[in-house]
Amino acid sequence: MSAAVPGIEEGLPPEDLDVAIRLSSHPRATRQIELARGWGGIGAFVLVGLLALSSGVPAASAGLRALIAGVVGYMVCWFLAVMVWRHLAVAEEAAARSFAEQRRAALLEEIKRRSAGLAEQEEGLS
Repeated sequence: MSAAVPGIEEGLPPEDLDVAIRLSSHPRATRQIELARGWGGIGAFVLVGLLALSSGVPAASAGLRALIAGVVGYMVCWFLAVMVWRHLAVAEEAAARSFAEQRRAALLEEIKRRSAGLAEQEEGLS
């Protein structure tokens, strides 16, 4: 098995190299992106609507402007939230991988230490 995949020790399954990080399966990212989209759309709608009405624009025109601004705000916040969460998801994956590698190294060191202790005990018994 180790000859087929260099660098993999015997008994360990080879890691899947085709892992894709999907924000749609990340619960925090999905929720935060939904919140950003909603608040971005509502915020832009309210802000442009109030500014248009306070500047004396007729109500129908102010409503149309607010509606268009709401759609644009929704899409811009969606885009920005997805960009931010892509970076966060990659950083989370890198941190998890680093932690797993440190844990694996510590476990291998513990196994070597215990093996050496068992070998010394067996030599003492012989």
